[in-house]
Amino acid sequence: MIALEHVSKIYPPQGRHGAEVRAVDDASLEVRDGEIFGIIGFSGAGKSTLVRCINLLERPTSGRVLIDGRDVTALEGAELRAMRRGIGMIFQHFNLMPSRTVEGNVELPLAHAKVPRDERRAKVKKLLEMVGLADRARAYPSQLSGGQKQRVAIARALACDPKVLLCDEATSALDPQTTMQILKLLKQLNASLGISVVVITHQMSVVKEICDRAAIMEHGRITECGTVYDLFSNPKDPSTRAFLDMASNVGAFYETFDEQGSLADLRDGTHIWFLTYTGKSAGEALMSRIYQLYCVEANILYGDIDYIKGRPLGKLAVNLRGDPRNISLAVKYIRDQGVKAEMIK
Repeated sequence: MIALEHVSKIYPPQGRHGAEVRAVDDASLEVRDGEIFGIIGFSGAGKSTLVRCINLLERPTSGRVLIDGRDVTALEGAELRAMRRGIGMIFQHFNLMPSRTVEGNVELPLAHAKVPRDERRAKVKKLLEMVGLADRARAYPSQLSGGQKQRVAIARALACDPKVLLCDEATSALDPQTTMQILKLLKQLNASLGISVVVITHQMSVVKEICDRAAIMEHGRITECGTVYDLFSNPKDPSTRAFLDMASNVGAFYETFDEQGSLADLRDGTHIWFLTYTGKSAGEALMSRIYQLYCVEANILYGDIDYIKGRPLGKLAVNLRGDPRNISLAVKYIRDQGVKAEMIK
């Protein structure tokens, strides 16, 4: 549905001593028809600029953007406006018009598209029912909660029956409970309408909950792309791994390495192993088994289990103690059970 081919966006220097800013640097990716695709990274990574290049709110300095096989970077004027009507967009701060009611906000893009009045009203009613706000049609944005405002924004974005919905940090201003409600709504709309959804976020919980595949951005570049489960369980690029660690509890564990007196402050010649459990191995009691088989004790320093699209992903940091030969046999046994084992200290 969407293809970015070597897209770059460079801003010229500002002021006498300014330097050019390469907000997006040679980015290429594909978003499949009907999937929910995430673009994640820290603030300043270039995520929002990249997503604005998709609908040409930011025109790329170089490269091409194709939507449903059509090169949209070649469009101008009326053709560009028509293309944009096929792409819905929602934002962190909702961007509703305070002087218009809920139904007035949703109706606005239909009015711009010169849809007849009766058709507009019928469409608005259907959309508000779809997002669960049929009873708030006459309310104004100031009378709504944050979650309700985002539901209005979603209904407005869907008014012109887009093939693509772009979500730029759409849940960043919401509390965790409301975030989950909005994500559930987006999943329902994706399933019922078959719409392709691109989610821009720095929130790991959002990516784990909703996305099929994702790309990680750093300093304007896409460092890695793949299924969400593969990215979290087996990141290939060192910068991807560093980002995932920093954005999770693993990062807090690594920070203890340099603290004297912490559990990770080893002075007895033993080592710390980091274990990643996937699939069936996540339910295996391996630490008790290696003691039974090899008399190797495992002191657990960190542990976490997560569920990504319903699949378990476990992570464990352990200090293994025992005869060095038996430790080697125990590590081999752990790996033979499908667990990734790395010595980290």
